[in-house]
Amino acid sequence: MGDCHYLYGNVATEKRIKFMKQLLEFVGIEGERLRRKWVSSAEAPEFVEEITDFVNTLKALGPSPLKREQKPDQPSAKVAVA
Repeated sequence: MGDCHYLYGNVATEKRIKFMKQLLEFVGIEGERLRRKWVSSAEAPEFVEEITDFVNTLKALGPSPLKREQKPDQPSAKVAVA
């Protein structure tokens, strides 16, 4: 931590991710749906492995709880602009 060449970007990101996970869990969405991983542009295999693992995690969690709450006969929550 703190060795980001943008000075403190990774420290700020870590704080934001922690807060966002808490916020997601507060509204009923699993915190595992948000993830961060520090991967260098020179680490393509690590990037592929991380994305593959994240996709598998999301598949195991199933559909978003927000999607499950919306019934097929309900209109979407879009707002019409006049």
